[in-house]
Amino acid sequence: MARRVRVSTWYARAAGRLLKRGSPRADAIGRTTRALAAADDLPGPSDYEAKAHPIGRAWVRRVGGRNLWLWYRFTDEEVVLVTVTIEPPVPSDDEH
Repeated sequence: MARRVRVSTWYARAAGRLLKRGSPRADAIGRTTRALAAADDLPGPSDYEAKAHPIGRAWVRRVGGRNLWLWYRFTDEEVVLVTVTIEPPVPSDDEH
């Protein structure tokens, strides 16, 4: 069963600045979000934990074909979209 997706206020603000509805960037974020929600196991093989700017610790997934990074947190029931950035995050010290 897919996880429900919750959007943080921080994500909504960042997405509002970076994405225009119906744009290729917005479509790419939508595909990435759907993939996160449908994933059997998180984090995915290409996801990594990062910390520091802008939100502290979270998992990060690069949006395919785009200079966008989607920061998220998750539980068994939901994926929380924390923010989206145009700069790659700093990996955590205990990166796997």
